[in-house]
Amino acid sequence: MTEIRKIDDKVSEVVITAGDYRASIYTYGAILHSFSHKDRDIVLGYDSYEPYLTAPGHLSEVVGPYANRIADATFGMDGRKYVLEKNNGPNNLHSGSKNFGSKFWKIDETTDNSVKLSLESPEAGGFPGNHHAEITYTLTDKGDLSLHYYVDSDKKCPVNVTNHAYFNLNGCGDIKNHKVMLTCPEYLAVNDVLIPVERKSVEGTAFDFRTPAVVGSRNDGAYDHCFIFGDEKRVVVEGDDYILEMTTDLPSVQFYTASSLSSDVPAKGGKMLFPFQGLALETEFFPDFPNQKDFPGSYTEPGKPFETTTTYSLRKKATV
Repeated sequence: MTEIRKIDDKVSEVVITAGDYRASIYTYGAILHSFSHKDRDIVLGYDSYEPYLTAPGHLSEVVGPYANRIADATFGMDGRKYVLEKNNGPNNLHSGSKNFGSKFWKIDETTDNSVKLSLESPEAGGFPGNHHAEITYTLTDKGDLSLHYYVDSDKKCPVNVTNHAYFNLNGCGDIKNHKVMLTCPEYLAVNDVLIPVERKSVEGTAFDFRTPAVVGSRNDGAYDHCFIFGDEKRVVVEGDDYILEMTTDLPSVQFYTASSLSSDVPAKGGKMLFPFQGLALETEFFPDFPNQKDFPGSYTEPGKPFETTTTYSLRKKATV
């Protein structure tokens, strides 16, 4: 069942219920407001949409046209230099003022278990072209939440869309005791402003999550790195009594353990957000790919849209 709840003249909440599972989406930022099984909501956020308007951390929004960082807020394309906004030290992060996550989307259509939102995003922030974006959220009664993205533009532009949800499978506390498995034989080492500088093997390092490991057992639990998938593109997160599995068709995932997460106003349940309270799994192309010719990436241009799908599957652990 899909229900549209109009909040005000600008924003509606779309609630999808499938069996014991439920997802709610705000039309502001196409934000995944909640994803729950019975009474367990695993997504961090706020009790209403208004705090998201100014909240740091890009909580649960659809980020585009370019998620993650572009070094020195510039890139070259077809012999021309493009200058972007510097909103993360010397870099551009999550598209600056162009970001899809700070726009009001509209509802295109709904089914019994899905909603498609769309956005018309005019040229801004140095990114070339007007963009049309769509996101379709689909929920099954088995706990599979699929996010299908479609983006096109009237000028050539690098594209790297993702969702920036923070997950906490226990519903409270921090995530340092969560176990994580990443099918990633490599990761991107970064410099002091988090721009990738080298593609490295995870073998023998604190970045080897090919077998499940407790987040806080290494590196003090602090990660904000791009992990590169092998043949299998899958992440498994295990909490005390729930498991979240993520699959994607993209080549990598930014694994961020929210070391700088905070809130200026109370979040869900009247509690403030704090560092390491959630972890983000941002499926993506490699950060800074327009500036690094060996990195995989994609571009939209007239007649060449981009599509990708990521699925989050939530399961309650079997009881013995």
